[in-house]
Amino acid sequence: MSTKRRQNVLTTVTNTNAAKQQLGFEDLLQSFILDCKSKNLSPLTLRFYQDSIQQMKVAFQEQQVPLNIYAITSRQIKNHFVAYLIEQGKSDNTVNGRIKAVKQFLKYLFEEGWLTQNVAEELHVVKAAKLMIQTFTKEQVAALLEQPDRKTFTGYRDFTMMVLLFETGMRISELCNLKIGDLFFKEQEIRITKGKGGRARRVPFQQTSAKVVRRYLDIRGDLETDALFVNINNKQISTRALQEKMQVYGIAACIKGVRVSPHTFRHTMAKFYILNGGDPFTLRRILGHSTLDMVDYYVELFSSDIKQQHKKFSPVENMKRMI
Repeated sequence: MSTKRRQNVLTTVTNTNAAKQQLGFEDLLQSFILDCKSKNLSPLTLRFYQDSIQQMKVAFQEQQVPLNIYAITSRQIKNHFVAYLIEQGKSDNTVNGRIKAVKQFLKYLFEEGWLTQNVAEELHVVKAAKLMIQTFTKEQVAALLEQPDRKTFTGYRDFTMMVLLFETGMRISELCNLKIGDLFFKEQEIRITKGKGGRARRVPFQQTSAKVVRRYLDIRGDLETDALFVNINNKQISTRALQEKMQVYGIAACIKGVRVSPHTFRHTMAKFYILNGGDPFTLRRILGHSTLDMVDYYVELFSSDIKQQHKKFSPVENMKRMI
């Protein structure tokens, strides 16, 4: 029996991705979010990714441009999403955040075989102008710390939280998610088990802060929950509740010209750490930054107190006897 020989020439196989293309945009997005969840990304990051990618879909729809995720190009994203955000007056940092989220989505689709081309590699952030970072003065920090009524549970709790923010520079989510077991008084450190990007780190605190926290623990008492900071119902305090409290205290302290928020405490901690002679490498570890970029910016802004240096070296002041 004779057999037919195979032709030893490869022919083009078309539509190899046909099975993959059965999923719609929303299904692909859901698959991406589930993958992010498996990597233990924070709920805030997940929400930002989902919102950003949905915003891209809305941008295409509002411009009546068909969005075929399987054939999308970097040029289409630049023309119909990035330019759309810029025309809406979004800040450079906001635009770049959206771009980074879309890049992660496209990278996932490529790695999983949904896309045949890694469009994410061709997509770049826009050049952003550096923003001036707002910080509190010593007087403003003192005024804020005076606002909580320390004769009440919630007042002393808020006072303690502000002290820790100023001492450690931790993020608001890290502060609100602290557990009793994260405090180590002998070592004088707080262990943040789930920082940004799921990274754990150790943050030192000193005797004054330790004294404040110990008193708070006495006031808090033994509870069923292991959450360190709780509300009046003995449930973990939410980030929203703390943000609202801070705004109230800011108004009471008559603080103007600077946003009163937990993140401003973070920037303020970095400023005084640098001004007091702290090194940027240690500051990076304390704040939990993955790179030195932000810390370098802190150093650039705060390595010398411009006003004090100018007062010391002012040409006019040093010639005032002649003027």
